[in-house]
Amino acid sequence: MISTPPTPKAVSVQHAMSHPDAMIDMHSIVKIFKNAAGEFNVLKGIDLTINRGEFVSIVGKSGSGKSTLLNMITGIDHPTQGRVVIGGTDIYSGVTESQRSRWRGRNLGIVFQFFQLLPMLTLLENVMLSMDFAEMYDFDERPERAMEMLKLVGLEKFANKLPVLVSTGQQQLAAIARAMACDPPLLVADEPTGNLDSRSADTIVDLFEKLARGGKTVVMVTHDPSLTSRTTRNLTIADGLLVADSNHQS
Repeated sequence: MISTPPTPKAVSVQHAMSHPDAMIDMHSIVKIFKNAAGEFNVLKGIDLTINRGEFVSIVGKSGSGKSTLLNMITGIDHPTQGRVVIGGTDIYSGVTESQRSRWRGRNLGIVFQFFQLLPMLTLLENVMLSMDFAEMYDFDERPERAMEMLKLVGLEKFANKLPVLVSTGQQQLAAIARAMACDPPLLVADEPTGNLDSRSADTIVDLFEKLARGGKTVVMVTHDPSLTSRTTRNLTIADGLLVADSNHQS
């Protein structure tokens, strides 16, 4: 029997949530990139609250700011102005990069378009990596936990195969298993189906729906409008602004 993981410690808790059910609370987020050509304002004062258990899609044209917005949520990039509170934790105010990295490993699952599995490791070993990094679960429990995650995505029979020996859809499922290994409350996916055929993409979205029904918060950036009907809520970003927010729940 797998033991319950230790409760992660907040790095800088400031309870400033707009709603008690909020998982993500973004306040007046501005992001300005600077280069030799000058300044480019990518996000222009975004205010956004996403509640626990929501399955949210973010859409917008290339350059609209949707991936930058996602990077604000994950802590991969820093806002020029504004506050980001995830599950009660202000992830930027008074937090070092090492603290933010540790918080990310224990509280956030990230899925990328191109999987980013290590090619020399088996699927099982790839899933175990996130537990090793976050120091979650006892060392001897990690293989069992990793196998449990592979079963969740239907890949238990491929546990000992290298990524190159399975399909691209199966590689993405393995990446989701890895993202969920530390049981994070929030899963963030950046174009997770962009490199997949339609059948594999449907399988991925089916899994996201299942995770959201189980209480996880899932936020997905996508270029495919057909997928937005599968989410409970759709956000549209244009020119650095949140221009539409549609709730699909009945």
